[in-house]
Amino acid sequence: MLYSFIFYLSLIIIGIFTMRFGIIQIRKYKQGKTKVKKKSLEQVAFGIFFIIILGLIIYSINSLLFD
Repeated sequence: MLYSFIFYLSLIIIGIFTMRFGIIQIRKYKQGKTKVKKKSLEQVAFGIFFIIILGLIIYSINSLLFD
């Protein structure tokens, strides 16, 4: 019980840090500090990455609350 709680809590924390890192990168991109050569490929990769992280957070919260 305690190990599963720690595992799910760590997934939530890692997801939050990853999303924060993504927000920082988006701000740098909007300010023009980062250059992207292939915009469509980068947007698809970011979208997939964001969906995976969001899914992990939802999975962790769901398992933590309803298990």
